Amino acid sequence: MNSSNPPALTSLRLRSARVAATLLALHLQVCAADQPNVLIFFIDDLGRTDLAVDGSPFHETPRLDALARAGVHFTDFYSAHPVCSPTRCALMTGKAPQRVGITDWIHPQSGIAIPATETTLGEAFQAHGYQTAYVGKWHLGEADADHPTRHGFAWTLGVNRAGQPASYHFPYRRAEGTSTVWDVPDLADGQAGDYLTDVLTTQTIEFLKQRDRQRPFLLCFGHYAVHTPIQPPAGLPSKYQRKRATLYGESATPTRPAPFGALSRARQDDSNYAAMVDNLDTNLGRVLDALDELKLRENTIVVFTSDNGGLCTLAQNRPGPTANLPWRGGKGWTYEGGIRVPAIIAWPSHLDPRTCTVPAITMDLYPTLLELGGFPLQPAQHLDGRSLVRALRGESDPALAARTLAWYYPHDHGSGHRAGAALRRGHRKLVHYFATDRTELFDLAADPGETEDLSARHPAEVQSLKTELLDWIMATKP
Repeated sequence: MNSSNPPALTSLRLRSARVAATLLALHLQVCAADQPNVLIFFIDDLGRTDLAVDGSPFHETPRLDALARAGVHFTDFYSAHPVCSPTRCALMTGKAPQRVGITDWIHPQSGIAIPATETTLGEAFQAHGYQTAYVGKWHLGEADADHPTRHGFAWTLGVNRAGQPASYHFPYRRAEGTSTVWDVPDLADGQAGDYLTDVLTTQTIEFLKQRDRQRPFLLCFGHYAVHTPIQPPAGLPSKYQRKRATLYGESATPTRPAPFGALSRARQDDSNYAAMVDNLDTNLGRVLDALDELKLRENTIVVFTSDNGGLCTLAQNRPGPTANLPWRGGKGWTYEGGIRVPAIIAWPSHLDPRTCTVPAITMDLYPTLLELGGFPLQPAQHLDGRSLVRALRGESDPALAARTLAWYYPHDHGSGHRAGAALRRGHRKLVHYFATDRTELFDLAADPGETEDLSARHPAEVQSLKTELLDWIMATKP
């Protein structure tokens, strides 16, 4: 018996399949048009006042200044931690970093990594059909099993196995060539004169041009800049050398003493660091221009922030390359200079430009982006994050404004910091050091620079806040 289909039936089925495929493609295009793209610029070691729009008297950042004016510009945004890996973990998980066992920057060969059991931000968006990409610094695990491709990011570029590049100049390696963990992969076809921030940007723009246009994207761009080594592109430092001479003449860079014998820079005047900030600003502008060229800007949520405060304070009687004034201290410290960071969220088609004074923290980005995307929140995952959507829209959110924020850093750091923790409730800020049992209390409204310790005057308040801080630590430790 001949069981083959009659030609008419076969033709009908083929036409039906083509119609179904066409309808599916149209459905995907409609969904892609409705769902926003997400672009996160996650900068390394950029300080709260490193942008001109945030008060820098020395650095020039016209593209980021314009982004701040066009978006929601935060005054009181905090990194989840004063050093990088824990904050990066908080972005990916929506949890206080100690919940998942990351309390310090991840040292090579330590085996510490973001747990595979966490549903990362990349995985959350991937589950909603997004194409996902990660570029640059990851620093959440050294092994292949801990690469961003294993955590929800299908396309990656330039992700090394450590926390900084060996060099910003091609071939991005240390001269002695003794370790590969600092090398930046995927860029071996470069040439002499290539600069890392430029090259990563160029290839990221190519991703935007070649992406699947039927699907929205989540792109996390973790620039290595402006982390050490402080290596600017050739030619640019001379601009800031001239500017330094005009502003400050031959005067020496002023410094301020910090606890435990450390030293803070008290003026932004490092021409090499300023050149790196300038170059970073230019490259972020290139990505924003690409969004405009591709007609993506209106429906792309752009997030810009940093993983910790600027490197201002160091031990061994030497300051860092930037100053965070009026904020005290810098990277590695739980004073404001170490944890208060620049932050902008812009979405031209949905968010009006405004200044947001509501205190917010890295963990909040996970639920915020889910809600902006129109997706259900995952409170069991982003335990410590709260959606900022009402604040972004200028609506009152008393619970968000009144909540307590806290930080746990139980390690000494090369900045001079000693193991400790901090808590902010309203305008009151408590800083506590474990080894010395030293506790300080500040009023950020009257004294944003944390110069006047009020602990001796308010012992009952100190005890209350300290108890709250220690209880929080115990509740969030794994």
